[in-house]
Amino acid sequence: MGTRLRRMIKTYFNSIYLIDILIIVLITLMVFSTLGDYAQANKVQHQLAIQEIRENAIELTVLCTICLTYIMKIVLVIKANPKSPKIKSNTIKNVIFVLKNGFRYKETRNTLVASITLALIVLITYLYFLATGGYENNIFVRFFQTYPFKGTVFMIILLFLSMIYGIKKTLDIIVVNDVLRKVNEGNLQEDIKLDGSKAIRQLAHNINLIKAGYKEILEEGVQNEKLKTELISNVSHDLKTPLTSIINYVNILKSEDITDEERIEYLSILEKKSSKLKFLIEDLFEMSKINSGKIKLNRELIDILSLIHQGIGEYSTLYEEKNISFKVTTEEDAIYMNLDGKMMSRALENIIINALKYSLNNTRVYIDIELKDRFVKIAVKNVANYEMDFDEEEIFERFVRGDKSRNSKVEGSGLGLAITKSIVELHGGEINIKTEGDMFKIYLLLPIV
Repeated sequence: MGTRLRRMIKTYFNSIYLIDILIIVLITLMVFSTLGDYAQANKVQHQLAIQEIRENAIELTVLCTICLTYIMKIVLVIKANPKSPKIKSNTIKNVIFVLKNGFRYKETRNTLVASITLALIVLITYLYFLATGGYENNIFVRFFQTYPFKGTVFMIILLFLSMIYGIKKTLDIIVVNDVLRKVNEGNLQEDIKLDGSKAIRQLAHNINLIKAGYKEILEEGVQNEKLKTELISNVSHDLKTPLTSIINYVNILKSEDITDEERIEYLSILEKKSSKLKFLIEDLFEMSKINSGKIKLNRELIDILSLIHQGIGEYSTLYEEKNISFKVTTEEDAIYMNLDGKMMSRALENIIINALKYSLNNTRVYIDIELKDRFVKIAVKNVANYEMDFDEEEIFERFVRGDKSRNSKVEGSGLGLAITKSIVELHGGEINIKTEGDMFKIYLLLPIV
């Protein structure tokens, strides 16, 4: 027996099909028909029915066994999956769907009760005509007299299915409307699960997609609001600190009681504070330009290795007292790429300055450049001079600094890595941060083309 055939047989015995229900109904009709003939009041017909049962005892036993087997199969499938039995029939699913949800809503509850009541009235009327004989020319009475049990069951099924079909579309709309009301009330946590026809299942899937998108937008809005609040707070702090110093030293300089040496010293401090304020405003302006999406890259063929060495040469003496050295490792003599030289220089300078600021004294900064397929991988590693307990993703946010303190002696706007990330992504690249003990690592991946 092939694998596919075994799988089909296993699926069949683990699921409920419409054919199972039809077999049970047909066999039940046949058995009841025979038993109905046996229950006839007419003595001659009664004796004929007994004789027929005796002659077909084996066939009736087989039919009853088959019927019980299918009933047991359905019971076992429902028992194995009580919450969601494996039903392979849309007709059965629709019947269960209507019976399960029809009485939950006012609109469909009234229709269901009225339909069932009407069906019972019609059934009782037909049974009355059947019992009393009715009018000889009545086609319905003749039909029920000729096929008493089969006709009765057929009429019940016909009325029942008509009721199910008539109410299903209305019920679909009401269930969907109820679900949308819950979504409108803010229930965004759970996915919506709707049974029924293919159309309503597809509608439920689409609602879930819309809900997921709405939830994502909502969370993003909350996050943006949080970032906006932090931005205002941090900008206020970083602008206020040097500005306060400038105002204080200007007031001191107005005094006539200071010496020339003190005046020169205070002017030097004013120059430093003014420069810090200028750099912060420039960073804010550049971050604003990048985030606006209106900035255009002026690409040209540039050697990335030259940019790195140029940045090291320009800024390696910035914190000379810390005695930080750089070690650049690469197997390439030059790697030419289509880059915006000015912006990429700024991104690399931010990384180099960041390493100088936060490296432990008397240590090395390692820069490894590797050409990999159509990408250039740049790894910058340094030993941090503080405990790194920050979130590796948060460090790229605006005004987030690794030392967590805005009163740190290390100067900086907290925009450096955020600007670097934006520049790298504008070039189609990626940037990631990893921490391992006291080792701080930045990885850049830039496409060559």
